[in-house]
Amino acid sequence: MYFILKSHKGGCFLLLKYFNWNAINVYFSLAACLFIAGLSAQPTANSVCFNSNKERVTLSQYNNDFLIDETGSKYAFNKKIIIQSLLSQKAVYELHNQITRVQAIAEVNHGTVYWVTPKQEHFFDVFSALTAHQGIISVEPDIAPVRKLLRANHKVQLKEVYSKNSLLSSLKPPFCDSPVNRVRVAIIDDGFDFSHTEFNELAVLLEYDADEHVLDASTTGIVDYHGTQVAGVIAAKQDGIGVEGFAPTSELIAIRQVSTWTSSLILAFHVAKLMKADVVNCSWVLPFLSDITAVVIKDLASSPHRPVIVASAGNNRQKACEVNKLSELESVVVVGSINKVGNLAEFSNYGQCVDYYAPSSVKSTSLSGYANFGGTSSSAAIVSGIIAQLKACGVAQPLSQLHLFENIKPAHSVLNFRAKESTKKHY
Repeated sequence: MYFILKSHKGGCFLLLKYFNWNAINVYFSLAACLFIAGLSAQPTANSVCFNSNKERVTLSQYNNDFLIDETGSKYAFNKKIIIQSLLSQKAVYELHNQITRVQAIAEVNHGTVYWVTPKQEHFFDVFSALTAHQGIISVEPDIAPVRKLLRANHKVQLKEVYSKNSLLSSLKPPFCDSPVNRVRVAIIDDGFDFSHTEFNELAVLLEYDADEHVLDASTTGIVDYHGTQVAGVIAAKQDGIGVEGFAPTSELIAIRQVSTWTSSLILAFHVAKLMKADVVNCSWVLPFLSDITAVVIKDLASSPHRPVIVASAGNNRQKACEVNKLSELESVVVVGSINKVGNLAEFSNYGQCVDYYAPSSVKSTSLSGYANFGGTSSSAAIVSGIIAQLKACGVAQPLSQLHLFENIKPAHSVLNFRAKESTKKHY
């Protein structure tokens, strides 16, 4: 199966003149950019305006490599543009004579998501022209918050770690003896080491690197370990040795994605859709979510096979709605952590954007053999594994069965001593 990016390099003609910032007839689609932090100001030629969390965001050029918002937060930008449109790839290419390449990175219910490469010196001209074009549904820059994707693991003391079988037994899983379905689990994370003995019976359907666009999800260094730990919780073989996964008969889709580039996130989720994943695990926190990314995630969740997307709440001891923008999506199941007595773990994020709480601090596979794996990363992986195994046992609505597990707690049942909050999922 080939789904590597396609491109079109045909001829082009000038369809739109460069945007004239001094013209009296300013394009209405940029009108919202006039209001920043309550002040009215026309954007300069070196700024972009687009939607994030259904709010209008303006980023101005900081230097050649970074954009900056009104709060001072910096975003790397690669001089590329992401659009959602009903136009064909060729038609998009011909919208501006400074566009050098157009690549389709996702198909959604309402159009196609394209990755547009303009000549770098004309990035802002092309962005303005695409924003003003009626055939374009949404336009945004391809950016990355200036920090790595935050893996939601938490360092734990050895005394806190569940033994290899204690977690399985304490959860008292009502699993079937013989699975009736083959379930596909996509893990979007950093690198994977499938040479580990716990995976020698595992069916890995695909390895894909959404940053490098290659069919390989292997680890690239000693810090590239998180995906291997998540995979162990979900799919390590059950043989009474080492550790045991919750869904060892799963077919794995390993998607390596370590950056926060919007284009890579979109591609990662679309690969999960193309591979017909039944469960998608995201054991990480996303500090910034563009509207097009949200569209792609919701499109994945609404696929005919109805995959369950599971994400970590995060380990900041804060409201998940404010820290992890994935948690605001109704189509994402958000998992926080509880301690051994069933109360909110002291490190876990919390609030109305969290759906379930699960145990944490487990032993899992690692690059060196086995290691402690904590935080809401492990909690999300546990829930993903349980959902996958329920699906394998023929349960059509696995979320409705989570209450049968002794230590999987609906959010409303977890004792939270922290301040109440009223933010709710709104996407």
